[in-house]
Amino acid sequence: MRLVGEWTLPGHSGPVYALTCDYEKHTLFSAGADGYIAEWRCSSGKHARAVARTPNAIYSLHFIPQLEFLYVGESSGVIYILDLAQKKLNRSIRAHESSVFGLSSHPSEMEGWSSGRDGKFLFWDTERSEPFAAVRVSPAGLRGFVLFLPRNAFLCAGRDGYIYEVGRVEKALLGQTQADPHFVFAIQASPVNGIFATGGKSGILKLWDSTLNLVWQKPAHTLTLNTIAWHPSGKLLATGGRDSFIHLWDAHTGEKILTLSGHHRSVNALIWLGADTLASGGDDGLVKIWHLEGLPEK
Repeated sequence: MRLVGEWTLPGHSGPVYALTCDYEKHTLFSAGADGYIAEWRCSSGKHARAVARTPNAIYSLHFIPQLEFLYVGESSGVIYILDLAQKKLNRSIRAHESSVFGLSSHPSEMEGWSSGRDGKFLFWDTERSEPFAAVRVSPAGLRGFVLFLPRNAFLCAGRDGYIYEVGRVEKALLGQTQADPHFVFAIQASPVNGIFATGGKSGILKLWDSTLNLVWQKPAHTLTLNTIAWHPSGKLLATGGRDSFIHLWDAHTGEKILTLSGHHRSVNALIWLGADTLASGGDDGLVKIWHLEGLPEK
């Protein structure tokens, strides 16, 4: 496995905190501290345009392909719903009391979710663009989360170092497991099997099985591990940290396979655009697209 090329996409005037992708149209969206949402062509890395701007920093983005809606989570707790097909604001709701760190939706059902610094986890009706249920999970606050299908539950990253399990059917807190001595920043599930990974302030990458038992752990970053992205094959994962590095890991053994350097400051967001292409966003205001070869097929 090796790096064969990279594109550097300048444009943001502050740190980039969030990335999401419209895979059908090969479009990457980025956002961050400057409040701008930028759109990039994945195939060329060019033709950037500003889709919208919010009054405050943006910490989360999520594209819903069924509706062509872009959900935007702001530091104020407001979530904006942009209708990209109609090029208009569909709705804005102050859903959380402070920063929105997690946004996602079901791949086929009209259900979405959000998590925030206020410690709340919200269930959304994406067709109506409004929340319909809330669970107050942790007074310490939440970062991101993942829908973990083996347990039909959400695993939420806690600012107190715990993973919190919220039942999708029960819409209630089911339990908690300590995952970091200080702060869980990132949590992502494998796309192909019942395992998931976490990382946090300790810089340690941990892999867990479907019963929330630890499989392996590795010192991954010298400072905070900010973000995790599973490869579509489920065979490897990428991590980005405050130390400015991106590492690729063998999911089975925990062996470090490759290190990517090019950001000048903290790496805050990662997303796979395809089997051989990874995008990243960092505190340096850059979006980078990494072209790799020798990676496993889907």
